Amino acid sequence: MRKLNRYMAPIMLLAFIFCAPIAHSQKEVDSLLQLANKQIYENPDAAIHLAQQAYSHPSITLRNKINTLLAISTAYSSQRDYEKSSEYIVQINDLIPTITDEILKMNILNRIAAHYQELQIHDKALEYLDAALLLIESYPVKDSVQSFLGYNSILRGFIYREQTNCDIALKYFDDAIIAFNKATEKPHVMNANLSICYYNKGNCLLSLNKVEDAKECFLKSIDHAKIIDAKSLIAFAQKGLAETESGKGNYKEAIALLTNALAISKDVGDIVLNRGIYQGLANNYLILGDWENYSRYQEKYLAIKKANKISGRKTINQSLLNLTEAKAEEINEIHSIYKPIQIIFIISILAALFFLVRVILIWEKQLKNLENKLKN
Repeated sequence: MRKLNRYMAPIMLLAFIFCAPIAHSQKEVDSLLQLANKQIYENPDAAIHLAQQAYSHPSITLRNKINTLLAISTAYSSQRDYEKSSEYIVQINDLIPTITDEILKMNILNRIAAHYQELQIHDKALEYLDAALLLIESYPVKDSVQSFLGYNSILRGFIYREQTNCDIALKYFDDAIIAFNKATEKPHVMNANLSICYYNKGNCLLSLNKVEDAKECFLKSIDHAKIIDAKSLIAFAQKGLAETESGKGNYKEAIALLTNALAISKDVGDIVLNRGIYQGLANNYLILGDWENYSRYQEKYLAIKKANKISGRKTINQSLLNLTEAKAEEINEIHSIYKPIQIIFIISILAALFFLVRVILIWEKQLKNLENKLKN
């Protein structure tokens, strides 16, 4: 026992010496990822750079490798560069069979669904959302999966808003708000998610002509975004708020809100946000008869709309091609499984036919022999 105790100290020291650099490396990767995730919507280029640094780290784990790919894909998506975002989604999808961690798998399935939702490939998005929801509902510790449930719900809200109407979508936005309020995540993530929920709920209410309810949602969206100083989320909510002012005939107030939104989001580079702001400014200046400003913002709106349309079409075509290739691979796999069975089946039929013909020939021979005997 004394000998064992004598050796324990050196062994533990060696373990510490070897494990300490690994732990330090993992902390370094975690820190880079944390910084990247904070920059995704405010400075996507910085987020991509930080995530790529984390990905190239020699000690990166599978979990962090997937998280870096998710961060890069989401950052490109926030820039509406869906083609680049798709490249990383394909890499993540290839890693799914190697994942045993259910929480990580929920996150991945939700995030891939988000990618297809952005491309408006809704059937594929719902397929991934359903797979994620099965894992979420069967997970024993409900408190730890509320954020995934919220994300799943808000994505369904986006899809049903596009496919059916806002009455159905509102239920999912409310479900998402309830789930995110129960989430035990860091305040930064929770407030960002709630800001997005309230903004989209406000848009739905606005489309249903519930202007005051919509305004309340946009104000809540701004409140949550301000807590974390998320400039792009503040700008989105101000854009929504400007629409409520336009709806009440307060065009100058709407222009002030949109101008401020444009100023605070100038470094974000979100083309969908900018497109909406330019369109709102053009429409409000048109109503006020300010032709110079109308022409200026209408031109900006049309240019960004065209660029976004071309980019979106290109990415959708590539995604559809990827889906077609995936289906072709599935069909080839099915063929490879069933081809031997088909061969065996054909051989069996041929063998049965051969046996049947042989039996018939034997019977005929026996009948002829019997006839000859009867004649004699």
